[in-house]
Amino acid sequence: MALDPAARLRPQITFLGALAGLAGWLFWSVLYDQMIGELRLFMLFAAASYGTFFMVLALVGPARFWPSLPWSIGLSSLGAGLLYWASFRYASVDAFLSAGYPLVGFWLFLFVATPFVAAQLRSTGGWSDYPALFDLSWRIFVRYLSAVLFTALFWGLLALSDALLNLVGLELMSTILRYQPLPWVLTGAVFGLALAVVHELRDYLSPFLVLQLLRLLLPVVLVVVLVFLLALPIQGLSHLVGNFSAAATLMSAALAAIVLITVAVDRDSTEEVHLPWMRAIVQILALLVPILAALAIYALWLRLHSYGWTPERLMAATVAGMVLLYGLSYGAAVALRRNWSSRIRQANVGLALLTLAVIVVWLSPLLVPERIAARDQLARYRDGILPASDVPLREMAQDWGKAGEEALEQLREDPALAPGFAMLAGERAVVAEDLRASVATQMPVLGGEPLTEAQLGMLDDDTLAQWQQACGRAVVGGPGCALIFGDFMPDLAETSAILLLNTGEGSVTARSLRVVDGRLQFWGYAIDLSKDRNFDLPFAILEDLHAGKARVAVPGIKALIVGTHALFPHN
Repeated sequence: MALDPAARLRPQITFLGALAGLAGWLFWSVLYDQMIGELRLFMLFAAASYGTFFMVLALVGPARFWPSLPWSIGLSSLGAGLLYWASFRYASVDAFLSAGYPLVGFWLFLFVATPFVAAQLRSTGGWSDYPALFDLSWRIFVRYLSAVLFTALFWGLLALSDALLNLVGLELMSTILRYQPLPWVLTGAVFGLALAVVHELRDYLSPFLVLQLLRLLLPVVLVVVLVFLLALPIQGLSHLVGNFSAAATLMSAALAAIVLITVAVDRDSTEEVHLPWMRAIVQILALLVPILAALAIYALWLRLHSYGWTPERLMAATVAGMVLLYGLSYGAAVALRRNWSSRIRQANVGLALLTLAVIVVWLSPLLVPERIAARDQLARYRDGILPASDVPLREMAQDWGKAGEEALEQLREDPALAPGFAMLAGERAVVAEDLRASVATQMPVLGGEPLTEAQLGMLDDDTLAQWQQACGRAVVGGPGCALIFGDFMPDLAETSAILLLNTGEGSVTARSLRVVDGRLQFWGYAIDLSKDRNFDLPFAILEDLHAGKARVAVPGIKALIVGTHALFPHN
């Protein structure tokens, strides 16, 4: 007897969710440590994998798995490739991701593209079929929101159950956390199951209720916007002058109005609002959106005129430009009167595609915000507009990547900026030296002398910060880290060592290092002969080490030596 589609969907999406959880564990608990020197590649593979799972889980249900897979892999790989390409704007991946816009752009790219793929796979009208795009966008949103809430509820229930069982001396949560990657797989499986159930019950748990509730907010938003615009001539524009938060508030209000207008015109003329007074509210609000956008651009322009470009202001200008395009499209649709709601729906498709194009431009060499900001600030200083005390040396050094460093090199010999450079050099030295000193102090060392700051000189700040965090996760008997020197490989000229770190996820990782010219560097990898190449070790290994139960010794095996190869049977 054949299973019905709903019965087939549950195990399929649950398995996909579990696989996504397993991939998360694999990336963060295994590959991250092994690719610490190749974090750009790690980011590329992680972004492509996470993006693929995000799209597949969103598409399976509305569409079938196998047709969805190549689209998911292709678009996620494209987004990850753009992310990888753009990462070379910075010396380190962490600094690149800290800029904010890379991850926002990547996930927004996938979020906007997914409904187009779903419409292409499901609708006879193809990727541009607006009714399908509208329905699928909101269904994906509701499915994901419901799954997130259910997964949070699941873990909350587990925590409550653990507290109850602790009263009789039983442990639940610690048992689950002990067996990695069980928590990751369990989270993914529960999330996938929730997605499947919400899809099965789509006739009962549909976006219809959410859309109807959002429509109730239309009069409220219109009244607030009207009061603001009527009060503006009386209060004046003083609150807008040079005020970045004012521009952000105006853009947020305009975006809220855009969402509510889109909800009001719905998927087609049958579902859109029909009450005359509600239609009037939608039309008035559509005419007011370009005014809000123009005011936001004005407030932003005043800020730019006074202080010049920064990556954040360039991002704000891009958002403001898109909001203005939405506002002009909506306003023009209403001004032309007949079929205004249909024109708004058509504009939404074009503007969504334009949003995708803008994201691609932001992550391509066509637009490098750090370079634009650095050149603008440099030009303003040389033209005498920007005083020496206001030159953003710290931002150039810490936040603007390679373009900022290049601008600093052009300014370094300027005597007027010497105090600023001296202060910047002091800040950099304090941060790096403090981190090295902290790790050298915290790290327990066996088989050698205590660490010195000089020995940590070849390790970057990100690696040292990871070690510092691990040492702070104490286990029974000592800190959550240890470095063991020993004659692990007699034929190796350099001294070798094994590093143990508490991951904070119920396990310990092992890394192999060696000392080159008096400095530590990563070399090869560590293995557990009883479990093959295993980097997920129990807390007991650190606790026993702190208790003095560790030793460097021959493990009691014999191997077949053939040239440079050593072979031994392993089970």
